[in-house]
Amino acid sequence: MSTLKFSSRLLLVGCLLIIWFAATLVRAQDAAVGVGFVFAPYKLPPAEQETILGQMEHAGVRVVRCSMSYDDKGLDFAQRVYAHGVKIIWMVGLTPAPGTPWPHAPEGFKGLWKGYPLSAIDPDHFRTNFEPMLAKLEAKGIVLEAFEPGNEINWAGFNADFSLPGEGRVLEMEDLTNDPEGRRVAKGFLQYIKLLEVLKDIRDHSKMNQHTPIITAGLADVGGSDWPRKRKADAVSISATLDFMRANGLDKLVDGYGVHSYPPSSEPGTSAGAAKRRAHVEENGLAECQAPGKAGGKPCWITEWGVGGTNRTCPVDDKDKVKLVREMRDYYGQLARQGRLKGLIFYVWHGDWHADRENPASAFRCGALSESGRLALAPM
Repeated sequence: MSTLKFSSRLLLVGCLLIIWFAATLVRAQDAAVGVGFVFAPYKLPPAEQETILGQMEHAGVRVVRCSMSYDDKGLDFAQRVYAHGVKIIWMVGLTPAPGTPWPHAPEGFKGLWKGYPLSAIDPDHFRTNFEPMLAKLEAKGIVLEAFEPGNEINWAGFNADFSLPGEGRVLEMEDLTNDPEGRRVAKGFLQYIKLLEVLKDIRDHSKMNQHTPIITAGLADVGGSDWPRKRKADAVSISATLDFMRANGLDKLVDGYGVHSYPPSSEPGTSAGAAKRRAHVEENGLAECQAPGKAGGKPCWITEWGVGGTNRTCPVDDKDKVKLVREMRDYYGQLARQGRLKGLIFYVWHGDWHADRENPASAFRCGALSESGRLALAPM
C-alpha cells in the first residue's frame, strides 16, 4: 500500500472518529442540568428571591425546577428568574375538583399526604387555571424548559389515594388490578392521564411553548429501599407506575419520564459502593428510560437526585460527597450520551434545616457553593 493511500485512510478514520465524538458530545450536552429551588419560591420576599437568583447566576445555573402560583405573584417570580438567564421546569399543580378538602395525615405521619388524592383531579378545572397562566407567561416572552405536572405521585408522601398508616408495601403491576388499595391508586393514575391530555392540548396550541417537553411527575425511587417500611407508607414501584400508565396511553402524551434518584451513599470511592448505586438506579425505572424513537419507553429526566456524604454544620466537609457526586455524574453522563437521559436536576440549591444547622443536601452551603455542588451543577 502506498504511503499516500495509507495516509488517506488514516485521515478518513480520524475524521470519522471526530464526527462520532462530536455527535456523542452533542447528545450529552442536550441534557438540561440544573437545581431545585424551594418548592414555593414565589412566596419568598422579592429581595430574597433576587439574592438567591443572583447566587445561582454567579454559579452558572441555567435551569431551576420549582412550582409557580397561577397569579401575579407567580408571574412576577417567573420574570425575575428569566431576568437572571435561568429557565424553569414548571412543577405544575394537580388541580382537584372544587371543594376537595386538603388531606390531613393521621397523627404520627407528619410529612406525608402532601398532595391531594390523584383520584380527585378535575381536568376541566385544571384547564381554567393553567391555560390563562401559560398565556400570561408567553405574553412576557417566557419559554419554559419543561412541564412537570405533580411530584412523587407513586407513594403516600404526595398522593392521598394511598392508605395511612400503610404497611410499607411497594406495589407492582398486578397489584394495581388485584389489590384494593392498588385499585384505588390506579383510579388516580387514570385521572392523571386525563390531566395530561388537557395539558398536552394546551401546550400544542400555545404560541411559544409548543415544543416544550412534557414529563411525568418525578417518581420516588422506592425500589430496594426500606424507608417505605420505616415510615409505614405504601408506594408503587417506578416501573409499575410507568408500565400501567403506558398501557393507558401515556407515551402519546409525554416527551419523557420524570424520576428521582437517591442511591445509597455507603462505601464512597469504591467499586463495591459504585455497583450498589448503579444497581439502585437500574432497579428504579432505568429499563423504561429509552432514547427518542426507541420502543419500550421515553427518555428520562432525573428531576431530583442527591447523595449523602457531608456534615451538617459549617464549615462544609464534603470530601466523601465529592467522590459520590463525581461517580454519579459519570454514570448519568453515560446515560445522557446514550440519549436515555435528558435532564439532571440536583435536589436543592439551599434549604433550611435547623436554626443552628444547614441542610446537608443543599448545593449552596455556609454562604457559598460547595465543591460537591459545583460538580453536581457543571454542564454535562
